[in-house]
Amino acid sequence: MLSTVLDPDLRVPVVTDSTRRQFLAVLGAAGLLAGCSSTAGTGPAGPATRTVQHPLGTAEVPVAPARVVALDRRAALPHLLALGITPVGALTYESIIGTPFPPVVADRAAGVAVLPTGGGADDPDVEAVAVLRPDLVIGWTSGIEEQYAALSRVAPTVAVDVDFTDAAVGLRAIAAAVGREAEAERVIGAFAERRAARFTELGDIGTVSVVLGIGGGQFRVYTPTGSSVARWVAEAGGSVVPTLAEATGEPYGDEHVLIGPESLGQVTGDTVVVMFNTGDAGEAALAELEGSPLWTGLPAVRAGRVVRINSQESVGSYGFQGYDSVLDSLVDQWAAFGRSPGGRP
Repeated sequence: MLSTVLDPDLRVPVVTDSTRRQFLAVLGAAGLLAGCSSTAGTGPAGPATRTVQHPLGTAEVPVAPARVVALDRRAALPHLLALGITPVGALTYESIIGTPFPPVVADRAAGVAVLPTGGGADDPDVEAVAVLRPDLVIGWTSGIEEQYAALSRVAPTVAVDVDFTDAAVGLRAIAAAVGREAEAERVIGAFAERRAARFTELGDIGTVSVVLGIGGGQFRVYTPTGSSVARWVAEAGGSVVPTLAEATGEPYGDEHVLIGPESLGQVTGDTVVVMFNTGDAGEAALAELEGSPLWTGLPAVRAGRVVRINSQESVGSYGFQGYDSVLDSLVDQWAAFGRSPGGRP
């Protein structure tokens, strides 16, 4: 397995020329550069392929890909693991969450090579991808668009669109690329059943506000259209407030309204769900929200009915493994409040 020949010090983002050369030298010494040699195509014919259409074109993908590379930090790695495929390499999440891979899948990804970025957080290093000799590359459409042609010369490359309100969109797209549609439907169905069962523990949900601090004195107030958690609440019988028509602020389509600290008074839900991002910036934004002058006067805050959940998990960036985690965190905290505002346990 590739990870056994990598120096542990190289399992972190490689962003400089010197460390990239070191990364390639180690792989070359281990005999893993053959995929980049001029003789790479002289062996036996490859396995049968099928045509996969995707947002950036079409790709002739092996019927049973064995060396898959995941090039995005928006759930390609968790989705592949959920489908029963362990990729040979995946793009690092380091600059976003401070660790190579999401904690909810770190154990299962222990043998996956941590691929460096080529610059920005979503920019793949094509050279590092090539040394892994992939037979399929999967990545977020916007993240790989500029490098798509170069990646396609390395291996068949499939772009996947992401819906930050529904992880099923990305999972189904990846399942279609690897021929595991049935597995995807089982994952989606199992989560839907578990979600329904867990929400029954909450009784009458009442009114709920879903908020995220993004820094700079700005907060997002979400609608069910813009947040998976807000949608779950609405589908379980709760009322998400304020509605788009009631909210005062700068709307972003029908997904959320951007407000400042002076407008926090409209967060009137019986329960407030606060989403926060991992890392220093996320913690600072959370502190800014909860330190705002109007915060302590909100009905849910006065009643002690505030739930805090990880935003990256809730938007599907950690796949259905993250959904499972955020669902449990949400319900466990909420259930600890005791009776709902409506009076029914």
